[in-house]
Amino acid sequence: MKPLQILACAAALLLPMAGNAAPSELQQFLTEGQTAFMKGDLTTAKTDFDWVLKLDPHNRTAIGYMHMIEAQEAQKSKGIELEKQLAALIVPKLEFKDATLGSALDYMKKAADKLSGGKVAVSFVVQLPAEQANTQTVTLSLANIPYTEALRYIGGLAGLSFTYEKYAVVVRPAKDAASAANATSPPNPGGAPGVVPTPK
Repeated sequence: MKPLQILACAAALLLPMAGNAAPSELQQFLTEGQTAFMKGDLTTAKTDFDWVLKLDPHNRTAIGYMHMIEAQEAQKSKGIELEKQLAALIVPKLEFKDATLGSALDYMKKAADKLSGGKVAVSFVVQLPAEQANTQTVTLSLANIPYTEALRYIGGLAGLSFTYEKYAVVVRPAKDAASAANATSPPNPGGAPGVVPTPK
């Protein structure tokens, strides 16, 4: 526990009738909570805003952030469920030869439906420039691999990250694009680009 949090808690317990905490204390907790929230550290953000609400139960900023944190946590739990369902699917064979990202993701979408017998539907929300999705290519050959691992390989080659949410898998540029670029396979001379097989 942070020293400031201990002092603030002690003050709140010793002076229950004193009203709101000092503005500087509240502002520090609010600032730390907002910073953590923006970084995606929901645990720290929740702790900071919880302290704000203990000191000032009617603080609208903290209440608003707590609602957003609760919504994101609910979304994350649904995303974990989707990830588990996809991880249980085994792709018997996966071959891309200079396939564009768009066609590779379309193939993976159809593969999830086919492999699950229609029980697991997945949509990809692509947060990339349209030109990248239409021109960047992926070449790989895999066999008997979990669906989520196949996505991880695609992400490693293309410099992408896949985030599992309630109804979709969000595709974004990887945070560490440099290491992903090192994993990119060399171009395949003389091959027919963009040919993606239909799931069987």
